[in-house]
Amino acid sequence: MASILDNVIQIAEESTYGTAVAPTRAYEAKADTFQREVEYIESTGFRKDQQTIRSDRHDTITTGASGSIEVDVLNKGMGLILKHALGGSSGPTQQGGTAAYKSTFETNDVGPATSYTVQVGVVNSGGSLQPFTYEGAMITGWNISQSLGEPLRMSFDFDAETEQQSTALASASYPASTDVFVYTDAKILLASGEVANLTSFSLDADLGMKTDRRFLKGSATKGQPQRNALPSYTGSISGEYLNNDDYDRFVNGTVFQIELKCAMATAIAGSYYPTFHVTMPACKFTGSTPTASISELSTIDLPFVALDDGSNAAVKIEYTSTDTAF
Repeated sequence: MASILDNVIQIAEESTYGTAVAPTRAYEAKADTFQREVEYIESTGFRKDQQTIRSDRHDTITTGASGSIEVDVLNKGMGLILKHALGGSSGPTQQGGTAAYKSTFETNDVGPATSYTVQVGVVNSGGSLQPFTYEGAMITGWNISQSLGEPLRMSFDFDAETEQQSTALASASYPASTDVFVYTDAKILLASGEVANLTSFSLDADLGMKTDRRFLKGSATKGQPQRNALPSYTGSISGEYLNNDDYDRFVNGTVFQIELKCAMATAIAGSYYPTFHVTMPACKFTGSTPTASISELSTIDLPFVALDDGSNAAVKIEYTSTDTAF
């Protein structure tokens, strides 16, 4: 008999949008937020003795599904879900003839073009594990966050073509011998220089994808999401107020590079370490002024926006692990 400890979320890359494939990678997700999306069409008119809307005039239309996957970032196994999160991907590429491989994920002008099958195994109160499968699941946004006392976290927002239960639950396959990046692995770099007074980092991506591509074609099945708006990449950094460097960047509208670099202390081999490295070459602080307190050290919150410098990816993630494939 299964228990709630057997709930599972797993994914696979689809070759055709909306055609389910057996999941190949399970993730240690924090919660199940996936939900079927429906709309109700009602028809009313003059009708003698009518008490309320008639049951045969109340139609239910399934319009898709949506949800998110939040995970602690592991030192292995993240490549598959990152592959179609930003827009472009390359690698894994072997580093120096060692067991270390680097994968690179970059934003571009097209956005994600490939869908996933997401499968959620939900244990009911009778101890039975029930499969809910989401076909045509495309990433529409994501978040990266790092705070004191916590692991590095990432969440991925999905829009799915449909939810169904006809696909059998796949056997869960997790990456072996993994660990999470934690806050003591993290550094924040501003204009390529390490900054020692910062306490949190967050980056949100809205990929500008149109998800309601429905047509008068005899069914509610929608078209594959495509980009129809400028993406936005916004975030925030907080810390102690140490000097005026960051405040001056805000006041002067300075464009500069922001990086979050998380690297574990034990090398894979030689000088190659498990690493999760986020680079945004052209950023601007959009606030703010430092604040004082009689009970705490003075602090500064620094919201920012990542911009397009015309030559580099607005956001790049470099992921070094022992993974030889996504």
